[in-house]
Amino acid sequence: MVRIVYGLVPVQAVAMSDDTPDNLFMWSAEQIAARDSVTKQAVSKTIQAVLAVMKGVPVDRDGRGRVLRISLAHYDHHRERFMNPAKMAAPPAEKTFQSDSFEEAKRQAEWMRVSRDKIRLDEEVSSLVRQDKLNEAVRSVEHEISLIVDRLPNRADELASIVAKEGVHGVRVALRKIAHDLCNDIADRMEAMASQAPEHDPLIDQATKEILQ
Repeated sequence: MVRIVYGLVPVQAVAMSDDTPDNLFMWSAEQIAARDSVTKQAVSKTIQAVLAVMKGVPVDRDGRGRVLRISLAHYDHHRERFMNPAKMAAPPAEKTFQSDSFEEAKRQAEWMRVSRDKIRLDEEVSSLVRQDKLNEAVRSVEHEISLIVDRLPNRADELASIVAKEGVHGVRVALRKIAHDLCNDIADRMEAMASQAPEHDPLIDQATKEILQ
């Protein structure tokens, strides 16, 4: 989808994500700088930090991939969460939402609050760990490690031969090598399991639907 951007930047075609909500407030660095009484360079630096820390931040870009506008809700959320509160003040509501209509300004402020609440909820949900999935993963890891460690008796004949030929020192060296081999085997198996695991667990309601189907 292509969106034409007007305002503080030249009119041009800007690539947009198809899932970008229409009710987001997309602001340029110049607009944010004017609101917060800081330099455009400071805002641009913060925008880069937002994009580095947060995933899926809605932005408008020009044909060269440069950020023209960013979701104001995401910007302010990052600003509140990560920046030193002693060095910043909350952006005045009257400078954020200016409108000829009081009701329109109130509506915009409410949309902004809803957007930021959704961002917080998404972050909280993404940080949750399902206990049932965690227990299942622990059991799987324990099982795979035990299978590898249980192979140790297979090296008994090798160790007996080393004892006869090289004595205690030879066994010590052999055991060190066996331990190293076991650790490598365990690491390889854990890496393989991790590569096959989904990035995110399904939510409880989704899992319930799968069981019922």
